[in-house]
Amino acid sequence: MKKMLATLKIIISILLLILLMAACSSTTTEPGNTTSESDTETTTETEDSTSAEPMAEETAVTEEAAPEEEPTAEETNDEEMADEEMADHAGGRVVVLMTEDLEVMNPYATTALVTSQVTDAVIEPLVQPDANGEYQPVLAERVPTEANGDITNDGKTVTWKLKEGVTWSDGTPFTSADVLFTYEVASNPDSGSVRTSAFEGITNIEAPDDHTVVIEYAEFNSSLLDQFRWGILPASAGDPADMLNWEYNRMPLGTGPFMVTDWASGEHISMAANPNYREEGKPYLSELVFQIVPSQEVSSQMMLENDAQIMLWPDSSLREVWDSADNVALQNAPGIYILRMFLNLSQPGDGDAGASAPHPILGDPAVRQAMALGIDYDSIVNDLAEGRVDRATSPFALGWYDCDIPGDDYDPETAAALLEEAGWIDEDGDGIREAHGTLYAEDGTPLSLSMVGYSGFKLLENTELVIAEYLSDIGIDLQVSNEEMAVLFGSWADNAPRKTGDYDILIYDTGAGINPQQHIADYFLSENIPTDENGGVGANYTRWVDEQADALIAEAGRTPDLAARKELYCQLGELIKESNSQIFLYQFQEGHAFNTALSGVQVSTWAPLTWDAENWQLNQ
Repeated sequence: MKKMLATLKIIISILLLILLMAACSSTTTEPGNTTSESDTETTTETEDSTSAEPMAEETAVTEEAAPEEEPTAEETNDEEMADEEMADHAGGRVVVLMTEDLEVMNPYATTALVTSQVTDAVIEPLVQPDANGEYQPVLAERVPTEANGDITNDGKTVTWKLKEGVTWSDGTPFTSADVLFTYEVASNPDSGSVRTSAFEGITNIEAPDDHTVVIEYAEFNSSLLDQFRWGILPASAGDPADMLNWEYNRMPLGTGPFMVTDWASGEHISMAANPNYREEGKPYLSELVFQIVPSQEVSSQMMLENDAQIMLWPDSSLREVWDSADNVALQNAPGIYILRMFLNLSQPGDGDAGASAPHPILGDPAVRQAMALGIDYDSIVNDLAEGRVDRATSPFALGWYDCDIPGDDYDPETAAALLEEAGWIDEDGDGIREAHGTLYAEDGTPLSLSMVGYSGFKLLENTELVIAEYLSDIGIDLQVSNEEMAVLFGSWADNAPRKTGDYDILIYDTGAGINPQQHIADYFLSENIPTDENGGVGANYTRWVDEQADALIAEAGRTPDLAARKELYCQLGELIKESNSQIFLYQFQEGHAFNTALSGVQVSTWAPLTWDAENWQLNQ
C-alpha cells in the first residue's frame, strides 16, 4: 500500500514538472486556437444542495430581524462612484473551463451539482444565501420572517412578496404566475421532476396578486426559505407534465444577469449579458463561455496562457502549478461536499428497486463493518490528498449542526476477524474470501464487489484505487470503474443504477448545506427509497431502512429550535455510522482557479460558482 501511494505521488510530480516546463517554454496561444484541441466530452459531478447560515434561518423563524440602517450621504456617494468606476471597465469575455458537459440546463430535471454552476447565471431563486451564509432577496422583495409578518407564529404559512419591475430576458414580466408554475412542475412526479419530495409538505399555494405568493404547510417546514432554491421557471416553458421534453432544457429563459445564446454539446455553452437585467449597469461582462475541456492538464495550461479566466474544481495536485504562476490564484471556501461510499443493502439485478431482498454480500453488517475498518483514512487524507481535504465521519460535519461522531480507526486485523467469524473465508488460497455459511450469500460466492464513481477527477480515481488495495489486503476483491455523469446520475426514466438499485457500491461526493433537513430526508428516510410505487422519487440509494432514524428525521423537520434539532441530527448521525450504509471518507474545500485579471468573484460555501456573476469584472 505504501508503495502504491508513493507511485501515485511520483506520477503526479512528473505531471506537474511537465506542466511547469511547458509554461516556461511555450509562447502564448491565441484563445481561438485552443478550441479544437480541447473541446471533447467528459464528466465530473457531485449532487447539489445549497442552503443558508443558521443565524439567518433562526432569525427568519424565531427571532426579530435587526432594523436596517439608512446609508449616509457619504456612503451613497462612495457606492455610486464605485459603480461608475466598474461601469467604465464593463465588457469583456470570460471563459470558464469545465471537465464535463451538462445533461440539461433545467435544475428540476437533474441533481448534478455541475448544472447549477452554469445555470445560476441564468435561473434565479426567490432568496439565496450570500458568502456569509445570510439569506438575501433575489426575486423576492424581502426575506420572509416572523418579525416582518411574512411567516406566521406557527411557521406553517409563509408569504412571499415579489420584486416588481423584474422581467425575463425576453422582456416579458416576471409574476407570481411563474412561481405557481414552478411549483406545479416541481411537485409533479409525472413531470420528471427530481425535486418532488421538497414540495410534499405544501398543502396550499396561491397568488392573491401578481407580486404575492402565499404557501401553507401541513406543519413547520425547516426548509421553507429554501423552497425554490433551484430557481423559478417561466410559465411559458411548456406543458408541466412534459418537462423532460421542453426546449427550455437546452435554452432556458431566465431573469439572471446572463442568457444562453448557444450550446454546442461537448464543446461549449455560450451566454451574453441579459439586456433586461434588473440591476442597471450590470452585468459588467458582455459574454460568458463555459468551455468543455476533459483534461485537467490542458485546462491548467490554458489558464497559465490566459486562454481562460476560471477553472472549475481544479484537481488538488495542480496547486503547485498555481503557486508558481503570477496570473492565476486559487480561491477557496469551506466545502459542504463529503466523499463517501454508498453501499447498496438490497439485492441488485432482481427487478425490484425496493429494499425487500437483501444484498447477498453487503446485506451482512459484518461485511460493512469490516470494510469500514479496512480503510486507512488518515493515510488517504494526509498522504494521497496531501492534507488538502479533511477526514469526515458523518453527514453532520459543518456549521451549527457539526456533530462529534468518532470515525473508525484503521484496523485490518479486526476487519479480517469479523469476516472470518461471519463465514467469509479464503479456503482456496487465491486471496479472495468466499462464502461458507454466511448470512445471505450462497456457499462459494466470492467476496467480490464493484464500485463505480464519476470520471474526470484524479483525486477520486486515485482514492478508488487505494481503497481497492486496502480491501484486497483483507480478502475483499473490489473492482473500480468510472462513468460519465449522465450515466451515473441519471433519472428513474433513464434506469440509472442508483435509482433502480442495480449496483454494489457507488462513490461520489454530496453535501447537506447549512440547512440539512431536506438533504438528510432525501438520503436517509425509508420512504425515499426509489421504487416503482413512488416513481423513482427519493435519494435513499443505499436502501437503508431504520424506524428510529425515520422518527428522528421527522422530529428534526418540525423542530424550529436549532440546538434541539442539532441533538436530533447527532443521534441520527450515530445510527448512520453504526449502519455503515454509507462510509464517509473526506470533506472537500470548495475552490476554483481564477485569472488575477478577474475581480468581483467570491467563492461561497453555500452557492454555486456563478451566484454573483453580475459582479464579475475583467480588468482588460
